[in-house]
Amino acid sequence: MFHNERISRRSVLGTAAACVAAPLLRAAGNPLHGVDAIISGNALVRIPAGEFMMGAQGGSADEAPAHRVRISKAFEIGKFEVTQSQWETVMTNPHGDPAQPVTTKDGLVIAAQPSRTKDPSLPVSGVSWEDIQVFLTRLNQRDPKRTYRLPTEAEWEYACRTGGETGQLTARAWLKGNSNDAPHPVGSKQPDKLGLCDMQGNVAEWVADWYSPRYYTDSPAVDPKGPATTPDTGGYRVFRGSCWFHEAADARPSIRHFDFPVSRMDHVGFRIVRSI
Repeated sequence: MFHNERISRRSVLGTAAACVAAPLLRAAGNPLHGVDAIISGNALVRIPAGEFMMGAQGGSADEAPAHRVRISKAFEIGKFEVTQSQWETVMTNPHGDPAQPVTTKDGLVIAAQPSRTKDPSLPVSGVSWEDIQVFLTRLNQRDPKRTYRLPTEAEWEYACRTGGETGQLTARAWLKGNSNDAPHPVGSKQPDKLGLCDMQGNVAEWVADWYSPRYYTDSPAVDPKGPATTPDTGGYRVFRGSCWFHEAADARPSIRHFDFPVSRMDHVGFRIVRSI
């Protein structure tokens, strides 16, 4: 199974060759699920600067110690996980022709529509950290006056915690108990108090940082960006949040996951940040 983390780290190139024949999706029915909603800001939420307690005691060892972090600058983050419609629009040319394959810096072919279950309103998945860098480059070319990127691990957790808990977990998260073992259209669950959807559940989300299990012991107190790439990282990047096959006990803001930046997993997608 692709969603098994132990297996996925050994199945790094799983869907690499699936590119050129992938059919184009129909246009998204919800305008908030298209690229224009990102560029206009309609699908973004402004997160103010502030402080929070990052990490947790009593979870996995790499979630500790809990420590105070300050995010010094406001930023905008996607209301939703990036959709299949948005991915396809950015990764194909303006005429919707997928005939020219897109590749990563390592020469891996990137699918115009990589997700196993296909629908324009579903979160895109089956994309690696490196695939996303190509998407971001192309998105920034569409809107050169702004900078689009992945959130840092600290920004992601800060946004998740700032949004707070609204109602029952099952009302705002697609998890093992209610997902039917599949992803669902973005925004089909209750948003948090900031208007962010699916921060817990649906698909997990790549973030910018390299992974180190010991990073929290000496990370900066202001705007941490993760460790430098050293032997301590194991060559892994972080992805955050829970997904459609996680139990409710794992749907906590502090939970951390990691894998190789070329790994493509059907339970991992992403959301974007736009710098202010």
